[in-house]
Amino acid sequence: MKLKPRILLVDDDPNVLWGVGKFLTRSGYNIVSCPDGAEAIEVLKDSPFEAMITDIQMPRLNGLALIEWTIQNRPGLKIIAITAFGCDSVQQVLMKKGPILYVEKPFDPKVIIELLNRETRTTDSFSGNVNDITLFDYIQLVFMTNRKLKLHITSTSGENGLIFIDNRTACHAECGELQGEEAFYKCLSFKGGSFVSLPFDEPKSRTIHCKGDFLLMDAARLKDENSKVTLHHSEVPPLFSDMDVPHFSESDNHFFPDKEV
Repeated sequence: MKLKPRILLVDDDPNVLWGVGKFLTRSGYNIVSCPDGAEAIEVLKDSPFEAMITDIQMPRLNGLALIEWTIQNRPGLKIIAITAFGCDSVQQVLMKKGPILYVEKPFDPKVIIELLNRETRTTDSFSGNVNDITLFDYIQLVFMTNRKLKLHITSTSGENGLIFIDNRTACHAECGELQGEEAFYKCLSFKGGSFVSLPFDEPKSRTIHCKGDFLLMDAARLKDENSKVTLHHSEVPPLFSDMDVPHFSESDNHFFPDKEV
């Protein structure tokens, strides 16, 4: 009988320990939980784990100190850090520590499952936000390099979307009740947020059948039209109009090495 993967879950919030722990347990994982980094280190000293999911802000010993200890003493352990939304300084520290995945609160536990299901920690995928590249630019880059992946996108207002990319285009997209091209355009209309790049899995149906270049041009056109409407109603002079595709600050979770909607 195959043993369930052992996951160490560290958070000082009992609601997170209960909610995320219950979800992961139902998904087939063996969960051990700790309320802070100090207790987690003692547990890590005595027991092997496949991965560790840890909050950053905790009493006694915070998540950054726990991660530092884990990197030095358990170098093969997969690490997923949970950060507060928009906490760029913490995310920059995490980036310097190596291939650490991270997700931002609030997050969908399904994203954790998809990250845990990866067999190895490589640079094929990443999680988090992006500072210096827009979502539009990242998708364009993926199209150009013919990469095959799935994007989980979370807006600042909490909306979630999925874009499945294959063969230089999006083959499927979901956003709320929307699917196909409508969902794709909706995701690219988000006014900021975070995204997670994950390994590709085949969607239930392929709802988009046009070329990637066409999708991006149409998305840019719609964004441009929406910006003009916004400017008209707010009476902002055209000189100060922002026609750029919305930037996603960097988290998720995304830069090219492995590292959090």
